[in-house]
Amino acid sequence: MLKVLVLQEKADKFAISVSLLCALHCAVLPSLWVLIPTFGLFGLDSEAVHLWMLVVVIPVSAVALTAGARKHGRHLLMVLGIFGLVVLAAAVILGEDLLGESGEKLVTVFGSAIVAVAHFKNYRFCRDTDCSCHNN
Repeated sequence: MLKVLVLQEKADKFAISVSLLCALHCAVLPSLWVLIPTFGLFGLDSEAVHLWMLVVVIPVSAVALTAGARKHGRHLLMVLGIFGLVVLAAAVILGEDLLGESGEKLVTVFGSAIVAVAHFKNYRFCRDTDCSCHNN
């Protein structure tokens, strides 16, 4: 059980990082293309990036939020995280064609923020209750 809870800590931190990376991708990348035109050659603007981020964040979030809900009974945080994942999935599924470029960015950043907040609260609750899930 302790291994799952240590995994929860790492998964929470990783999911927060991926969520922030996703938001930065949406907010900063267009500016980089203007400043460094060859940066666009790496294909980081493709919709595949959004899909792959989602493929990574869903299982990581599932592990961390489920472990936190089981250990601490904080099911609302799990629901909040799932809602954030649904918002992120909606941004990928609906895409720029239906949401427009600005709409897709807004929905993606909103979903990323929700996921990051859920993981941060999950992580902090565990730390604040001194539940011995974490080594530090």
